[in-house]
Amino acid sequence: MSIGKAAPVLIVGAGIAGLTLARLLQNAGIANIVFEQSGRERAQGFSISLRDWGFEALLNALDDASLTALQRCVAPDRNLGGSGELDQLMRDNSTGNVIITPDASQLQTVVRANRNALRDWISDCGEDELDIRYNHKLKTIQGTLGNVVATFQNGSKHRGSVLIAADGVNSQCRALTLPQVVPQTLPALVYHGELSMTHDEFRHSLGPWMANSNILAGVGDGFNTPITVCNTTRSHVHLDWSYSRAPRKGEDLPGVPTPTTDGCKQAPQALLEELGSLNLAAPWRDILSPSSVQTHSVVHWASRSVWIDRKDLASAKANGVVFVGDAWHAMPIFGGEGGNHAMLDAVQLAENMSKHKDADSAIEAYYSRASTRCEDAVRRSRQRFHILHRPISEWYELAEKRKLAMSGKKV
Repeated sequence: MSIGKAAPVLIVGAGIAGLTLARLLQNAGIANIVFEQSGRERAQGFSISLRDWGFEALLNALDDASLTALQRCVAPDRNLGGSGELDQLMRDNSTGNVIITPDASQLQTVVRANRNALRDWISDCGEDELDIRYNHKLKTIQGTLGNVVATFQNGSKHRGSVLIAADGVNSQCRALTLPQVVPQTLPALVYHGELSMTHDEFRHSLGPWMANSNILAGVGDGFNTPITVCNTTRSHVHLDWSYSRAPRKGEDLPGVPTPTTDGCKQAPQALLEELGSLNLAAPWRDILSPSSVQTHSVVHWASRSVWIDRKDLASAKANGVVFVGDAWHAMPIFGGEGGNHAMLDAVQLAENMSKHKDADSAIEAYYSRASTRCEDAVRRSRQRFHILHRPISEWYELAEKRKLAMSGKKV
């Protein structure tokens, strides 16, 4: 069965994985349609870290597009003259002092990207416009590989050669085809806040600390408080912050933020009290003070993880469904690998769909190549939460060991 000839490839989800796959298939002459349950103007403007092994694969697949072009269009600080840089420093958020300085010889190339801007850039990397159908929430999937039919809640029905599940950690595709595979919620408290300030306010308050970096990483005694540039306009800098820690034995976690009349969400009182009890230094003290946080839009993030094994993937394939990105292997947000693996999934699936004559061979080649990579990444991501939320004494011990190692002394 030829891919995309008699019927198009149906892609559910217009996130990074779905749009990357759609663009690469379109550029290769393989017909496809993208279905997205939200509206065209959906809000998902936070930023993510693109690692060299992720963005290099994407750029190569897009006919050797340049890194400079990518940075110019997607860097969160592009309207400040920046290029999405990270200093990769770890600071003690009670003093502001640098604890961990990365070894220059082992420094990874990481570029920050605004998620909305990245989706737009990927969509535009070709001569033909992508066919994206918004406000299409999936209702049913029927059929087999080569002849699969997707029905949506708005009443539309589409037949395709294969259906690609690119609809994230809470995948409706997965719920319909593999209902026994459900996300695991990690024991973690994670709050995320959003705020904005003028360029001048940013230069005076956070500029001296962040310089050209898009993240100010602050660690405390078992908790994290990163402050991030997520986007910029000609007049304002849009920022977000996170507060995360492991739950304490026997405690009730602070409540979920409550919606306000303007659609924003206010932090629960328990969270405000907890933030007020922290011994934070500037600038974290200013951004995360209870009085400041009360003016921010705050959300409570559940940290979820998913893994689909090869047996279940084969079962879904028989029904014409193939998984990419978080729908297959969702990872907790700590460490920033999820978006990169989503891109790499799309690149490798598109490559195999272009190379193999039939869908079954293309899908098997894709899964064979990607499974070990993704399973290892999910395992690492589950462990990383505890590594990043260690006691502050362990951060200083780690820093001392690094200094000794760099000086050539025995640790």
